[in-house]
Amino acid sequence: MRISIYLFIVGFAAISCQCSSKQSKGEDHEHRPMTEDEQVEVQRDFLRKERESIDAYIKDRNLKVERTGLGMYYTILEDSSAIEMVETEDIVEYEYDISMLNGSLLFTSRQLGNGHIKIDKQDAEIGLHESLKKLGLGDKGLFILPSHLAFGVAGDQDRVPPKTALVYELKVVKIQKSKS
Repeated sequence: MRISIYLFIVGFAAISCQCSSKQSKGEDHEHRPMTEDEQVEVQRDFLRKERESIDAYIKDRNLKVERTGLGMYYTILEDSSAIEMVETEDIVEYEYDISMLNGSLLFTSRQLGNGHIKIDKQDAEIGLHESLKKLGLGDKGLFILPSHLAFGVAGDQDRVPPKTALVYELKVVKIQKSKS
């Protein structure tokens, strides 16, 4: 009787090990890292979908926009014919509304106060620097930033979700020219 209980326990343990071993192998196969080609394809698919979303936003609002080499779209809403344009190292004060393509307003200077930034020298979204350099004192523009020019892969860890294209409406209210 003791031998049969012992054999039963040993047999049960062996079967249990085989089952968990098979599960582990199956899980490893399901969660294997993506190959470089697969990662590239996933990124291409994301970029294609983001571009389609931006194109739909532009079409739905019948916007006439220009596209920069970085992939930003923009249109000047109010042209003051300013002689004083924003340049690298200028300190700029600006009004802003920042929203998602679906229209959800994320940030606005009406609630948070005007923004201030030293162009190309202060940590901020690349697209913000590039957008402001398209404007002069008193100008207002609409800028559509793909995620890589906005808050990128991580978002802002608060209001902006990861990999989100954003719409910036900006107006330059003051430019302090750099001394160089």
